[in-house]
Amino acid sequence: MKQKKRTLLDKIKYLFFFLIVLLAYPCPVGAGSETAPHNSKPFLRPLTTLPRFEKIVAGKYVEDYQSWRFIYTLDPALQIWVWDYLRTHRPPYASFIALEPQNGRILVLADYAQENPSYPGIWQKASYPAASIFKIVTAAGALEKGILAYNSTVFFRGNQYLLTPQKLQENKRERRINFAEALGKSNNVVFGRIASKLLGAQSLRNFSAAFGFNQTLPFDYSLEPSKARIPEETYELARCGAGFGEVTLNPLHAALIAGLIANQGVLMRPYLIAAIHNQQQQKIYEAKPAIIDQPISSKTAADLTRMMIRTVEDGTAAKVFQPTEKKFLKNVTICGKTGHLSGQNPPGLYDWFIGFAPVENPRIAFSVLTINQNGHKVKGTILAREFLKEFFRDVSN
Repeated sequence: MKQKKRTLLDKIKYLFFFLIVLLAYPCPVGAGSETAPHNSKPFLRPLTTLPRFEKIVAGKYVEDYQSWRFIYTLDPALQIWVWDYLRTHRPPYASFIALEPQNGRILVLADYAQENPSYPGIWQKASYPAASIFKIVTAAGALEKGILAYNSTVFFRGNQYLLTPQKLQENKRERRINFAEALGKSNNVVFGRIASKLLGAQSLRNFSAAFGFNQTLPFDYSLEPSKARIPEETYELARCGAGFGEVTLNPLHAALIAGLIANQGVLMRPYLIAAIHNQQQQKIYEAKPAIIDQPISSKTAADLTRMMIRTVEDGTAAKVFQPTEKKFLKNVTICGKTGHLSGQNPPGLYDWFIGFAPVENPRIAFSVLTINQNGHKVKGTILAREFLKEFFRDVSN
C-alpha cells in the first residue's frame, strides 16, 4: 500500500513538474509535426525576449530562435528608413510603429535610445503619459452615446489650453467652437467639460476599457498594458478627459487606436511573426488576421476621422503639414492627433503623434513618440510627415 501511495505521489510530482516546464517555455503549437495547423496561435504565452531584426532572407527579416525560424512582417526598406532617421536626429528616446489597419500586420517596429540605440524595447513599455491622445477616447464616448455630433457647437472661455475648476462652469463670456475643431486644436476646456458634465466617470471608464486600457493586448511578444485610472471628483475627471489624468499609453496600443478608427471601428490583433518554420524548413505556423473587438460603430469612426483631419488642416499639427506640404496633401489626405506632456519614466517632454492615411482608403496607421530632454526638439509630427512622404512616394511625385 505504501509503495502504491509513493508511486501515485511520484506521478503527481512528475505531472506538476511537467506543467511548470510547459508554462515556463513558450513553444510553437505543433512543433515537430508535419500536420500542424497553420492558423493556431504560435505560443502558449507571449515571448518575453526582444525580437532581433538583423538578417534579411528573400526580402523579409528572419530570426533563428531556439529550434525555429521566425519570419517577420516588417518591411525592411521602411524599417531601415526609420532607423536611419532616428540615428541621424538622435532623440533621447523614441518609438515609431506602423501597421496595416485592416489586418494588424506590422510594417515598422522601431525605437531608439541614446544609451542603448540597438534594442531598448521602448515599444514594450507603457509608462508614458497618454496626454491628449486620450481626448480620442473622450470624443468617442460623446459621439457613440449620441451626446454630441462631430459638427456640434461647444463652448469654452479664456485660454483654451488652460483648464481650471472655474472654467467648468459656463458664463456670459463664452466662446463657441465646432467639436471637430476642438479636437483638432486639442481644446482642454471643451474636453474637460465633456468628460465631467456630459460623459461622467463610469462612461469614461467603459470607453477606456473598450479602447483597450487596463487590459493585456494579444501580441506575439509581451507588452505592458496601458493604464487608465478614471477619478470620480469633478475637476480631476475633467483633467483626465482632457489628457492630464493618470493615464499611460503603450506605443503599439497607440498605433492600434489609430488603426481601429481607420478600420471603421474594428480593432485587429497586431502581429509581427508572419510565419514559423522548423529545422526541416516546414511551415508550422502562419499568422491570420483576427478581430479583437469593435469598440465603436463605423459611424463614430467616420466622425472621429473628420475631426482628426482638422489636426492636420488647421489644428495642432498644421504648422508641420501646412503650407509647405500642400502638393503632398493634395494627393494623400492625412488625419491624426497630437499629444504633449511632461513625464518622469523616463523624465522628459513626451511628444505623441498618431494617425493614418490616406483617409479615403487607409493603407497605414502609425504612432510616433519622442521623449525630449535638455533642449532636444525632435518632433513626432515631423518624423511622421517625412515617413509618410517616403511611404507614399509613388503617389506624391
